[in-house]
Order: sequence, then C-alpha cells, then structure tokens
Amino acid sequence: MNTAKGVKPNLPAYLNLIYGDIYNDAEKCAGQDNAFTCSRKLFFQYRRLVNAAVREIKMNQSVLQLGIVFGSEMDEMAMAIGAYGQYDIVDINPLQVERVTEKYWKVYPGMKIFCQDAAKLKLKDSYDVVLCFMLLSEVPSATKSKIINNALKMVKPGGKAVFVDWHNPLYYHPLRYVVRMYNRLYHPFVERLWDRDINTFADPEIKTQFIWRKSTYFGRMFQKLVAERKENPLEEKKEEENFFEGSAFGLADF
Repeated sequence: MNTAKGVKPNLPAYLNLIYGDIYNDAEKCAGQDNAFTCSRKLFFQYRRLVNAAVREIKMNQSVLQLGIVFGSEMDEMAMAIGAYGQYDIVDINPLQVERVTEKYWKVYPGMKIFCQDAAKLKLKDSYDVVLCFMLLSEVPSATKSKIINNALKMVKPGGKAVFVDWHNPLYYHPLRYVVRMYNRLYHPFVERLWDRDINTFADPEIKTQFIWRKSTYFGRMFQKLVAERKENPLEEKKEEENFFEGSAFGLADF
C-alpha cells in the first residue's frame, strides 16, 4: 500500500470539536471499527447501504473514495474492484491514514491512501467511480459543496459519483424525531441533508453535466444518489441548443 507524502492538512476546528474524541483516539477508533457497531449506529441498515454502494462498482474499475470508513465497507469495495483495479482513498486525518495503512497494507497492496482534504483535492487522476460514503453528514454546508463539486470533477466521461448518506425520513417514520434530536446533539450537520437534496450543493455548470438518480432506504432515512457523467456533455448541450433553435425557426414559419 502506498501512502501519499507531503504536508499534512490541518484538521478543521469543527472536526476536532465534534468528532475529535473518536477520530483522534486510536483505541476508540479500534473499538468503533467493526461491522456491528456501524450497523447499530445506522439502525442495522449498514450492510444494506454498503451493498447499495458496491452495486455501483464493476471489476477492475478505477475508484476514488472520499473519507475513510469504519467497518467492512472498504473491504467490500476492494474485493469488488479486484486485484487489477485502482482503489484510492483520501482522508484529512493523519491518524486515520496511518491506522488504515497498518490494517490493510498486507491485504490489499494496490490500495493507496492519501492524506488530503476532500474539500481541497490535489489528485491528477480521474476515475470511473468516485464514492462518498457517510461523509457529507459530518461536514458543514460550505464543505459539503466543495466535496461534492470535487467529487464530480474527478469523474471520467461515462463514469459516476456515488453519494450514500442520511436522508429526510418519512413524516410518519417512528424514529424520525428521535433521530432528529440525537443528530442535533451529536451530529449537527446531518439535518442539512433533510432540508436539501445533495445535488443542490453542486455548482449549476457541473450539475448539468450529469444524469442524477436517487434511491432511498428504511423509510427514506438513508439515500444513495448516483450522478452519471454524460459521455460528451458539450456535444449534448450543442445538440439541445440546435434543437431549440430549430424549433423556434419552425414555429416562425407558421
């Protein structure tokens, strides 16, 4: 496994304040890094969400994941990509990069970990799939927008960006208000995903280069949003403009 060298990014104040007690403590990370704990925190929907993400991956593709994840998600992704694919992961926390490197370097030699801020990516490659798994709910709105735009920019023509995260549950969901109060206390950035669709955080010029589709799970409490990049968005835009110009010309004839 190769880990990127260079200047380590400074951790944002909100990350230290809200999640620092876990992400900056190696022992607590070890206690959280198992499928059961992840499943319990996501109301036992973790496996379902991981499977939903894995279904978007094909063998031997190039995949970029934004953010290190607890549990079995990265194992599942690595196995789906296979030995001849490309699996790059970025995370802003040096402790997490070091921990995952130690955990996986003998298991998945082709996995590359970069200590970078997903909101300020400096990678040169583009990818078949860019995955953002339960990351947007942990960052403020301005950072959400930067991460989403960066994810979309890294997608090859014909490729896709996959966002798996929380969603606004049904109004009659029995856990709706329990989850809302819990998130307001411990995960204050989740509720913004209740108020806005993920694609509304993207810049309009980038957003129109993609075809969007969304699936929801567990009474709409969770979502998978897939943005598939058009093969040649410039040509498609030109064809649309020609179509409307032609339509306008035809109407003028009558």
